[in-house]
Amino acid sequence: MVIYNCATAAKARVIAQMKLARYLLLLLVYSAGASSSTSRDVGDFALLDQNGAFHHLARYANQKAVVLLVYSTKSTEVSPALETFEALQGKYAENSIKFLMIDPLPTDSRVAIATSLSEHKHQIPVLIDSSQMVSKSLGVATYGEVLVIDPQRMLLLYRGAIDDKFSVHPVRQEGLSTGEFLDEVLSAVSIDGPVINDVPMVQRDRVNYEDKGSDALVSYTRQVVPVLERRCVGCHREGGVAPWAMNSHHMVKGWAPMIRETLLTMRMPPGQIDSAFIDKFVDIHFVTDEEKELLVNWIDQGALPDAESDPLVRIPADSSEWALGEPDLVIEFPPQEIPATGVLDYKFVPVEIGLDRDQWVRAYEFDIGDKSSLHHVVAYTQDAKQQRQNQSGGGSRTNFGGYAPGREYVSFDENTGILLQEDMRFMVQFHYTTIGKPVVDVTRIGLYFHDVPPEFPLQRTAVMDGEFVIPPGAEDFEVVAKAVIATDSYLYNIAPHMHYRGKRVKYRAEFPDGTREDLLSIPNFQHSWQMIYKLREPMFLPAGTVIVAEGAFDNSNLNPLNPDPAQEVRWGDQVWDEMFIAWMRVSEAK
Repeated sequence: MVIYNCATAAKARVIAQMKLARYLLLLLVYSAGASSSTSRDVGDFALLDQNGAFHHLARYANQKAVVLLVYSTKSTEVSPALETFEALQGKYAENSIKFLMIDPLPTDSRVAIATSLSEHKHQIPVLIDSSQMVSKSLGVATYGEVLVIDPQRMLLLYRGAIDDKFSVHPVRQEGLSTGEFLDEVLSAVSIDGPVINDVPMVQRDRVNYEDKGSDALVSYTRQVVPVLERRCVGCHREGGVAPWAMNSHHMVKGWAPMIRETLLTMRMPPGQIDSAFIDKFVDIHFVTDEEKELLVNWIDQGALPDAESDPLVRIPADSSEWALGEPDLVIEFPPQEIPATGVLDYKFVPVEIGLDRDQWVRAYEFDIGDKSSLHHVVAYTQDAKQQRQNQSGGGSRTNFGGYAPGREYVSFDENTGILLQEDMRFMVQFHYTTIGKPVVDVTRIGLYFHDVPPEFPLQRTAVMDGEFVIPPGAEDFEVVAKAVIATDSYLYNIAPHMHYRGKRVKYRAEFPDGTREDLLSIPNFQHSWQMIYKLREPMFLPAGTVIVAEGAFDNSNLNPLNPDPAQEVRWGDQVWDEMFIAWMRVSEAK
C-alpha cells in the first residue's frame, strides 16, 4: 500500500534528490579546498572508532564545534591532557560541542585502545587513523594537542595546547583571562564569539609519520592504474553500474577531487564493511590504507601522467556482456512501460522459464534494461500448485533471488544450489521510480546450472522487524530484530536491506550454549548499494541459534538522503518508507 499520495511522494523524492545534489556539491568544494586553500580550511573526512562506529565530520554539522585530542596508547603526554579534556566534555555537554580523540599511531590496535581506555575508565571515542592520512591533512604534529573544528564551515578554529601546562610559553598569554586555553576557546564558541589565537604545544612527543614515499612522485602507469584496475574499474567501465567510466587518464584526472573526497569520507568503494570483518568474506569492496594513501598522494601531486601511452585506454572490453560469462539460459522479461511522473506500486508479472527437466542453479545474473528507473526486481518461483492458488499481489510464491544496485549477480558456494523444477515459472516483482520522462525497461535474467545435483540445497530465510515507528527528526533511532534457526544449518551469505534513512547495521549469532559471535558490521549503510556479503567459509549454526540484527535509522536533516525529516516513518514498500530486513542463504546441515 502506498502511504503518501502522488503529489506528496513526488515532492519527497525531488527534495531527496535536491538535498543529495547539494550535499555532493558541498563535498566536492570541501575536497578541492582541502588541497588548495588556506591552512585554516579543513577537508571532510570519516573514520571508525575503537568500537567500529562511523564518524563523519559533515554529519556533525549540527554541532557548534568538533574537538579532537590527539591520542595514543604509547604517549605519556595524553593521560594528563585527557583528564582535562573529559572535564571540559562534562562542562560543555549542553553546548552542542562534540568531543572526540584521534589516534594516528598505526600500531595502536582497537583492542589496545579499548583496553587502555577501560583501565582508566575513559569513554570518549577514539578515531583510528591507521593510514595517518586524516592526521596529515589536519597538520597534527604532537600527541596531547587539541584541534577545534567548525563542522558547518569546515574551518579550523584552534590548534595547540589544552592549557598552559602544555604550552611552549608557560607564562599566561597576553589577553587571556586564564591559562585554560581550550576552555577559553569553547566558551567563545558557545556564544559565537571570537576565538583566541593558537597557543603552540610543547613538542615533547611528536607524531612520527611513517615514510611511505609520500614525497616521491607517484607513477600513474606503474602504481595508480594497477590500484584502479583492482578496486575501481570493475564498476567504473562502459556499461558498468558506476555513473562514469575510468577509461582514460583524462577521465580520472577530471574526477580526481571527487575521488579524493570519496576515499577520505569512506563513500567509496561502495558497501564498505567494518575492516575487522574483511577476512570473513569474499568478493567485498575495500581499499587498503596503502592504496588509499597512494591514490590521494597522486591526486595531491596534480594527478599527473608519466608516459605517452595510457594503460586505462588499453584495458580490453569484457569478452561477454555477462559478468559471470555466458549463461546456460537467458530469460527476457516482458517490456515494462514506466510513466514520466507519479508513484508506482509494485508490479507482479508471471514469466515462463520453459524448462524441460529439473535444474539446479549455481548462479544467476540480472541484466537491467533501465537502471535509472528500476529500484529493484525480485524473481519468485511458483510451482504448479502455487500457480493455482490466490494470484492477488503476486500470489503464493517462493523467493528465488533479486537485483538491487550493487547486487547484479550471485554465485553460490560450491556444492550448493537452488532447485528449479520443470513445472515452475517465475513471478517477477518490479519496483520502479519515475524519473521525469517515460522509459521502457527490458530486463533479463541469466541462469547458470550445475551438471550434477549439489549436496546442499539452499533455502532463503530472513531476520527482520516491521513494527518500528521512527519519530520525526530522530538522528539515531535504534532497531533490533531476531530470528531463530530451527534446525542445524550452514549460513552462506547475508543481504541487508534498508531505505533512505538506513544508517548502520550489525549482525551476530547467539548460540544455544550461551556463546556468541559477531558476523558482520556495516558502520555506514548506503541505500544506493544493496550488497550480498558472502562468507569465505560456511558457518555452522546449531539448532536454536538466534541471529540478532542491531541497526539504526537517521531521520534527521543531517541525513543528505532524507526526503522529509518531519515525517514519522514506518515499514513500507516505497523508498521514503523504511524496511529493516536481512535475507540469509542457508542449507540444512548433513
